[in-house]
Amino acid sequence: MNKQFFLYSFLVVSIVYFFSSLLQIGSLELGAKILYLPLLFGYYLTVVQTNFQYRIVISFVFFYIAELIAIQKPNQFSVVYVLFFLLPYLMFLFYLVGDLYILIKNRGIKNINISVLIVFLLMIYLFLSVISIIEINSVIESLLLYVYGSVLVVLSVVSMMIYILKNSVQNLFLILTIITFVVSDMFYIFIIKFEYNWVFKAVNLLTQLMSYYFFIHYALLKMKSRSVFPQKN
Repeated sequence: MNKQFFLYSFLVVSIVYFFSSLLQIGSLELGAKILYLPLLFGYYLTVVQTNFQYRIVISFVFFYIAELIAIQKPNQFSVVYVLFFLLPYLMFLFYLVGDLYILIKNRGIKNINISVLIVFLLMIYLFLSVISIIEINSVIESLLLYVYGSVLVVLSVVSMMIYILKNSVQNLFLILTIITFVVSDMFYIFIIKFEYNWVFKAVNLLTQLMSYYFFIHYALLKMKSRSVFPQKN
């Protein structure tokens, strides 16, 4: 099977998943949800072949486990679900910090501007706004949400700094990945903590699907680039 098969299959299954989930067609939604991530992962593997990055593979495993957990508890907040998303976020952040360190070492920080501060303040505002309007049921849930939100804030700031220091298509997809991660997670919390709203659900589904595609596209561009970043497996 070639990469076009996996990519087009992912797009078709994603469309089916989006509308079946929005229309609450249970069996169709379940089948599509089980398939769309493996199809995107198949696309990644056909492109990179044996030159895959272990962190991408591990991230996909965690993402897929989280999605399977969500199938079991579609309308309930799950600490385990959030934890399985937090782990690849932390791994992603670790490598991005390494990339940022190399960029600053080679280019300095003179090009970093006020937009980084604006992103930081905006993310803090969004984080505190979400926390203030949801009901937290336990200390563990509270701690996890604060760690989760803090990681997303730092991811946003680091990715913006990387994009400013090295403006490229690769880093544009990095920004798009983080934005869709943030929006998808925020609307997931809205769906779980408040009464079902189809607009919230549509935004969550769309950004969720887009985030995975952007994440893989960024990983492929990074692998192919000949930038100052060392290739870490």
